Amino acid sequence: MSDTPDLPPGQLDVISAIQYGTRGYPHDAWTRLRREAPVCWMEPPRYRPFWAITKHADIVEISKQPDKFRSAGRFILFPELGGGQNAENMAQDPPLRMLVNQDPPEHRDFRGLVSKWFTPRSVGRLEPRLEEITREIFDELAGEGECEFVTTIAARQPLRMITELLGIPREKEDFVLRITNENFGIEDAEFAREGDSRDERLAFIQEAFAFLGELLESRRKEPRDDLATVLAQATLRGEPVPQFELFSLLFLIMVAGHDTTRNAISSGLLALLDHPEELEKLRQDPLLVDRAADEIVRWTTPVNHFVRTATEDYELRGQKIRKGDSAALFYASANRDEEVFEEPFSFRIDRSPNPHLGFGIGEHFCLGSHLARMDLRVFFRQFVERVESIELAGPVELLHASFVGGPKRVPIHYRIRARG
Repeated sequence: MSDTPDLPPGQLDVISAIQYGTRGYPHDAWTRLRREAPVCWMEPPRYRPFWAITKHADIVEISKQPDKFRSAGRFILFPELGGGQNAENMAQDPPLRMLVNQDPPEHRDFRGLVSKWFTPRSVGRLEPRLEEITREIFDELAGEGECEFVTTIAARQPLRMITELLGIPREKEDFVLRITNENFGIEDAEFAREGDSRDERLAFIQEAFAFLGELLESRRKEPRDDLATVLAQATLRGEPVPQFELFSLLFLIMVAGHDTTRNAISSGLLALLDHPEELEKLRQDPLLVDRAADEIVRWTTPVNHFVRTATEDYELRGQKIRKGDSAALFYASANRDEEVFEEPFSFRIDRSPNPHLGFGIGEHFCLGSHLARMDLRVFFRQFVERVESIELAGPVELLHASFVGGPKRVPIHYRIRARG
């Protein structure tokens, strides 16, 4: 039975945090939209209106035209705060100026400051250390027991990798995790800061900036072989990088460099538990882990949407998107597009080809995609080697968030073999 009520397409709920926290991604609604209104004008309560873009081809078309659809300004969907304030109304006063809300040529300049650290070759050099981090996690849990998978296991591997890459001390991992939860969980009552004003709700950014300022200053005095040192010494066209943009870039790498991978690992585990035949297939043939990593990203799509703003009138599937209109690109919907994927609602770890949009496409293709894929490959390769049995030990709790989604608690009972 469909979860979508008998409503006009424009009234379907594809964005409220409570929907994501109680029922997960609204795939029934997106399926209707792809079929009946793939370019759909929406005016949900407490949100500024937007066009919901749900087809794979349309998201690709928009993403490859940054001159016609800019990223600056409104870049995510977010509800009004108290007093009619709107946390997404950032065009004039953005709390961060980072890659996700920058446009060419500025975007290319700032991406170029760090891109060589995330090439396949550079990321490949990190694999031995990532293997050891992952082994240590399983070593600590060897035997039989119960734990909460997200924070005890899934978060630790990518968090430790990105903090080591940045040069953040291990004793600050809990701080980084808290700031990350507040950033991506801003709609979730468990993580959101109290207060009605934008400044109160976004106070964690100032706390993070203070920490990052100290980190950069320490690297200017004592350079090391880490990404913080590279950014501390960075210049653009011979001039020092402005502090606000520098802090924003470092903040983005710090939080996005592990949160989305944590969600992919956690949701990937749930997918394998829901499809035991696929887990057995991976156990029998661990070489499938490369394809499995991409199928997990397609299936889970941790980054659910971004918003683009039309810079001119544009027609798409007979709909007139006017200059200044917002277009919300729902990647999770595109990754179930029946015109692109064979049996899109089947989880198949050997799926090939797999042209998913889990890392985006175009100018804003995910900077850390190679690192994320390696995180997933290494984790699930060791998972099938070390985990003898695993099952849920309680109800799964989902994050109340429509931007970056996934589980926040997955209680498990496990049996993990000791390192051989």
